[in-house]
Order: sequence, then structure tokens, then C-alpha cells
Amino acid sequence: MADILELSVQYRVIGTACRKKLLELESALNSGDFVENEYELKRRITMLTAMTRDCIATSNYLRTYSERRERLEQLRQQKAGI
Repeated sequence: MADILELSVQYRVIGTACRKKLLELESALNSGDFVENEYELKRRITMLTAMTRDCIATSNYLRTYSERRERLEQLRQQKAGI
């Protein structure tokens, strides 16, 4: 079960890094301070938005799955009198 929680943390870290980069790109777009063309910058922002959302959602899913599974195991042990 620890492996699932560790994976959840890794997804969260990646999602946070994507969010940080996304904020940098959005700031550059809003200030007009970018080297590449505007279309390419907007495309990168769109892709990072999806990656950020998916990584954080996966992290939440894995954490919730792990917590539910741990709770079910505790209930089984209580019923068995362990």
C-alpha cells in the first residue's frame, strides 16, 4: 500500500511542477515578454493545463484508493477479531 501512496506523492510533485511552469508561461503571455510566437506559447499553456489537471487528479485518485483500501482492511480485521 505504501507504493500507491508513494506514487500519489510523485504525481502530486509533478503536477505542482507543471503548475509552476504554467504560471510562468501565463505570466509571460500576459506581460508580452516571450521569445516564441504567441500561438506556440498558447499551445504550451493548453498542454500544461491538461497535464497539471491530470497529474493532480491521478494523485488524488491514488491517495483516495489507498485510504479506502486501508480502511476496508481495518474493518475486516475488526470483524475477524484481530
